Amino acid sequence: MHIAYPSPLPHGPIRQLLPDFFVVRGQARVAPGVLVNRNMGIVRSGDDLLLVNPIRLTRLQEERLCDLGNVRQAVRLGYFFGCDDLYYRDRFNVFFWRQHHSDYYPVPAADEFLQAGGRCPVPDGQVFEFSHSEIPEAALYVPNSGGLLLTGDSLQYWSSWTACNWAGRWALRLSGMHRGMQISPAWCRRATPEGENSQCWLATDFERLLELPFQHMLAGHGDFCADRAHELAERAVAASFSAPTNIRNTGNTRH
Repeated sequence: MHIAYPSPLPHGPIRQLLPDFFVVRGQARVAPGVLVNRNMGIVRSGDDLLLVNPIRLTRLQEERLCDLGNVRQAVRLGYFFGCDDLYYRDRFNVFFWRQHHSDYYPVPAADEFLQAGGRCPVPDGQVFEFSHSEIPEAALYVPNSGGLLLTGDSLQYWSSWTACNWAGRWALRLSGMHRGMQISPAWCRRATPEGENSQCWLATDFERLLELPFQHMLAGHGDFCADRAHELAERAVAASFSAPTNIRNTGNTRH
């Protein structure tokens, strides 16, 4: 049976950012004529590769990917990600990870679900779940080079608007995004139940996230943040959730 996989959108080359960690910066079409940047992380463990938030590559860059190692696993961290996951399942027969109910793209089915405290796709790594979010969202801690945090839509770092077209830049700005480390306002609104305060509801999740000892970070959108990621994330969380006593009380009401 022929499957019409989405064609590769424009993207850059595979770049090495840390020992055994690589990135591809591509594009995502979020609305007609609106393009924003999109990142795929590549974690190498020995000879095996894990693709984080997969992006389909051109033939030349796919050959380069295979030169790095054996494509064994893929993981989806954000609910609205996943348009290229089926391609990698069929092309490389990857072992596929996602959260329960992360089915905006219903295929492929998960081989194993991402769960806090459960098995992790990365040796000695850790799965983090945003337990208060109304839509599935996870992060992945990788114990490389002082600690690397990989996220979906929740926590993002932007140093430029590279790979976004004019409409994409304005769409990001109108949604509340700016340069620097930040909790995505658009994601916060989607992740918060109707009638609840988005500036309070997710606070305890981000307090738990800051317990991870990461120095570097890459989200599904934005830029790589080297060395200062935890420090900048602390500032972003403090700026978004400014009343810790009320935050903790509100955050605990759901459970």
